[in-house]
Amino acid sequence: PKLIIADEPVSALDVSVQAQVLNFMKEIQKEFQLTYLFISHDLGIIRHMCDRIGIMYRGRFVEEGTSEEIFNNPQHIYTKRLLSAIPNADPRQRKQQLKLREEVEREYKQSYHRYFDDEGKAYPLKKISKTHFVAIP
Repeated sequence: PKLIIADEPVSALDVSVQAQVLNFMKEIQKEFQLTYLFISHDLGIIRHMCDRIGIMYRGRFVEEGTSEEIFNNPQHIYTKRLLSAIPNADPRQRKQQLKLREEVEREYKQSYHRYFDDEGKAYPLKKISKTHFVAIP
């Protein structure tokens, strides 16, 4: 096959087994030039596995871009909320992470209609760069 759809393929596995499976998937992807549609709630795994990422909220895409764009320059508030919720194991970074979370929540409350219509649905995706799309009015 040229496309493999992997829906939470390692979610029920131990972390060490997850790593083995994911590395194997990357090996066969390279060897057979496969494309994965990789579905997961684990953003760490997504970052490891994906070149392009689509973020969904209530069944609609709210942001799509390269892994670098999504993780380093998120534009949609839902993407920002997801990323700010990733725990940081470094205790020295906890205050900074808490501050970021608070800023994102403030933006969410103050600018909700910049990201969602009156029914709470995401707007259609708009191109903001050659490879980055965001659901904005």
